[in-house]
Amino acid sequence: MKVELGVIDMPYDYGEEPGKTTHQVAADLEEQYKLFTHFYEEHLDDILLAVSDEIRLGLINHIKYGAPFDQETIILGEIVRSFNIFLEREEMAGLGVDGVPTWSALHGVNSRLKKETGPRRPSFIDGGLLKASFIAWISNNGET
Repeated sequence: MKVELGVIDMPYDYGEEPGKTTHQVAADLEEQYKLFTHFYEEHLDDILLAVSDEIRLGLINHIKYGAPFDQETIILGEIVRSFNIFLEREEMAGLGVDGVPTWSALHGVNSRLKKETGPRRPSFIDGGLLKASFIAWISNNGET
C-alpha cells in the first residue's frame, strides 16, 4: 500500500498561462517550494491516523455488514481537508521556506479578477483551482 498525494488534472482558463493544468502547476510548486513534501512531513501523524481509520472502518463495514471493501483505491477525505487547512492557515510561511509567503500572496494577486491585486491572501491559493483539485488516496500499486 502507498499513500499518494496529487491533483485531479484540470486546465486553468485564467491566469498568466491559460491552458496550463493543475498537474503542471502542482509539479512546479513541488519543484520550487516542495509544497506537497512539506505538507506530508508536517502532517505525517495525521496522515497515518487517517489511513488507519479508513482501513479499519472499511474492514469493519465489510465484516459486519458485508459492504464491499475496495482495496485498490481508498480516498482519504480527511487528508484533503487537512491540506486545504494547511494552505489556508499558511503553514508553509512558518517553516522558513525561501520565497514563502509568495510575492503574489503578499500583493493579493487573484488571476480570476479584472483588478490584478487586492488584499493579501494565502500563498498557493490564487483562484482556488489547485486547492479544489487536491486529492489523497491509498493505492496498492502506486500507479493509480
